[in-house]
Amino acid sequence: MSSDSYDILRRAVVEALGPRATPERRRQIAAELRALAEQQERMAQRAENQAAPGESARRADRAVGMYIRIRHEPDPHTGARRIRLLFGKQIWFDLGSPEQIIIQRVGTEIWITASKGAGGLRVETDVGLPGCIVPDGTPLDQLAPGRYAAMLRAGALVIGARSG
Repeated sequence: MSSDSYDILRRAVVEALGPRATPERRRQIAAELRALAEQQERMAQRAENQAAPGESARRADRAVGMYIRIRHEPDPHTGARRIRLLFGKQIWFDLGSPEQIIIQRVGTEIWITASKGAGGLRVETDVGLPGCIVPDGTPLDQLAPGRYAAMLRAGALVIGARSG
């Protein structure tokens, strides 16, 4: 493991533990880390199994369900433009199937994380792909409608390049 990824993971664990971690909390975090490690092993194995010779580069870059889609639509009451954010099912599951999310800019990237409190945008899962309405003033305002690659890094969904 590179020292950068170790430092990132260590900071995330320290933040998750909080200022006065109990033994129970430490065990809970350890169990969650084991589950995440097993998930990464399964994902690596699946990626190795899917790599077939002759596959186009574009197809290889578009893993099934590892995307988000941004759509502009009119508000049914006011007619004003609003943004609908939809998650590919696999990236949403890998993020932990959160009920609420937070969208934030981190450096030059846009990160989406699960909300751990009462704040955040509520994700609707009752029809079709998981998604939510995003208010004006978020980093998504700068993105054109379309499909964007998505990946997980340090427990956050990171929006990548536009892919369609």
